[in-house]
Amino acid sequence: MPEKILVPVDGSETMERTIRYACDLANLLGGTLTLIHVVALPVAPVDPRPWEQAGEAILRDAERLVEQKGCRADTILELALGNPGHRILRVARERDFTLIVIHARGRGEVAALLLGSVCDTVVHGAHCPVLIVRP
Repeated sequence: MPEKILVPVDGSETMERTIRYACDLANLLGGTLTLIHVVALPVAPVDPRPWEQAGEAILRDAERLVEQKGCRADTILELALGNPGHRILRVARERDFTLIVIHARGRGEVAALLLGSVCDTVVHGAHCPVLIVRP
């Protein structure tokens, strides 16, 4: 059965490794990739355009890595207040993804402690299997 693979990307160094794994799986299983980047906007009122532009740049970098690996991927840019993990889970459920490939520790450990781990949220809330790529 072809896999519908969701790959959250954040621009970190581990993103490249995660994309390699996801592309290999998609090629092996005849699956499709969708890259998602969720921009967590601050609670205070801000102009979202710089945040959106930064997210689009991360997605372009991720798309370039996918193309270098010989895969094709769709992209999703989400602007959200709150936890990006919850938005990733919602997209995964709504679009019926069959696998999520995510990496652990895109942020520093202090930020993960303060903000919560996106990977942890996804692993504990996913309706489908989750493959975690370690740094």
